Amino acid sequence: MIWGEVFEAVGNMVCTLRKLTVALFVLFCCLQGKRLLASDQSSVEYFLAEGRQAILQRHYRKAIHVLHEGLKKHRNDDRLELELGRAYLAGGSNRKGRKLFREILLAEPSNRLAKLELARCLGYDSEYEQSNQIYEDLLRASEADEAAAIGLASNLLHEHRSRDALIVVNRALAFHSDSLRLQEYKDRVESGSFVGEERERTEPRNLVEVGADYINDSAGNHSWSSIQRGDFGIRSNLSNRFLFEQRFQHSRDDSFEAVEIFSEQTRWKPLPSLLLSAGGGAVRFNNHDVHAIYDVALAFQLREHLVVGATFARVPIIPDAEATEHRLTAQGWESFANWTPRRWQFDAVWSRQHYSDSNIASRQSAGMIREWDVHRVTLETGYRYRRYSFEKDLEHGYFSPNSYQSHLAVLGVRARVRNRYRGALQYRTGMESASLDSPFRLAWEIYCRNEAVIANWTVGIDYTKYHVAQETGAFNADAGRITLTYRF
Repeated sequence: MIWGEVFEAVGNMVCTLRKLTVALFVLFCCLQGKRLLASDQSSVEYFLAEGRQAILQRHYRKAIHVLHEGLKKHRNDDRLELELGRAYLAGGSNRKGRKLFREILLAEPSNRLAKLELARCLGYDSEYEQSNQIYEDLLRASEADEAAAIGLASNLLHEHRSRDALIVVNRALAFHSDSLRLQEYKDRVESGSFVGEERERTEPRNLVEVGADYINDSAGNHSWSSIQRGDFGIRSNLSNRFLFEQRFQHSRDDSFEAVEIFSEQTRWKPLPSLLLSAGGGAVRFNNHDVHAIYDVALAFQLREHLVVGATFARVPIIPDAEATEHRLTAQGWESFANWTPRRWQFDAVWSRQHYSDSNIASRQSAGMIREWDVHRVTLETGYRYRRYSFEKDLEHGYFSPNSYQSHLAVLGVRARVRNRYRGALQYRTGMESASLDSPFRLAWEIYCRNEAVIANWTVGIDYTKYHVAQETGAFNADAGRITLTYRF
């Protein structure tokens, strides 16, 4: 008995010591792991990994913040500075990225990666001469530098120097015969394309815009309007739009009219090929009469370049002061299709609306555009057809007579200066008929658009001569618009 009790006591002691040893070991591992984790989270590799992951997910502000924090703990680390410059470049802050790359090269003139990024940045800003010089220096140092060859070929394509681009690509293929990127560039040149490497852009999800319009038509109608718009992203596939418009109208024979329109619209993209939107609001006329408006839309991307859709909506009819006096709204369907194969654009629209004054309107339009790149501009030629018809001619001002159609040839030119200016000039000429019985007569229009981009700000100034000023009526008019947009 005595020996049994002794053995039992020793066994219990051994068991207790074993448990205590295990507990101490687990505690030691936890403390060591915590110390190692804390050490890892302050390492250069940790900040680089977090920054690169944020860039891949297009969270550029997060990437910039993480890399800035890394540089606070690891001052002047060229790897962190290089990655921060890439984050600035991806987010559109070329100036900040360029400054960082130059600082790295000032401290380390032979840094190949910084040279490549600086050349890429200069190329994005269309400063091709300086960018080409850097790429050529890299290729002189190593003819097998694939990244430098691709960058130089991209610049040459943007400069419409396809023969020089083909020479660069063929030389690089001698060292990298299995390079898919180089083979792709060779195919581009041989197919006559002038498409070089483009920055992968992610449009800001939010914007605030203010604008003003003025229309003066041949019937003596004058219209001013102010527009305030806000687009806000809720999630990656969900956004909201707010719109407030004030319109002021008068003419020689009608009293002054003021109209206010407020609407809100939610857009949801549950699938990459499906877009749903719904919205509503109100229109308030000069006599404080208020009417509800709304819209529901559905759009499908059936193929890579083919989109079809339909909208059911109720909208105000306010083309001029005479029509506005009748406090009209129209409700109905609109269907559309848009097909954009390479260098072509085809579109078609059909709608039918029931007016609150018992009229019924239908609208059909179709068009095609062919584009050509010539030097540093894009030329356009095409055709546009439009037809409006109304079952009744009620002389309510929104259309008289009750039918209109036009066939116009289209000639246009578009230009882009770096990423700071976009301009378009389009001339349309052909024949139009203002009623079912009237003969066709000569018609022409001019459309001019200008956009200046300064950081996140865009200033737009548009002018149209002999413009079909309203969707519900044919007017010869001068129309001008100015907009100021901030994207964030």
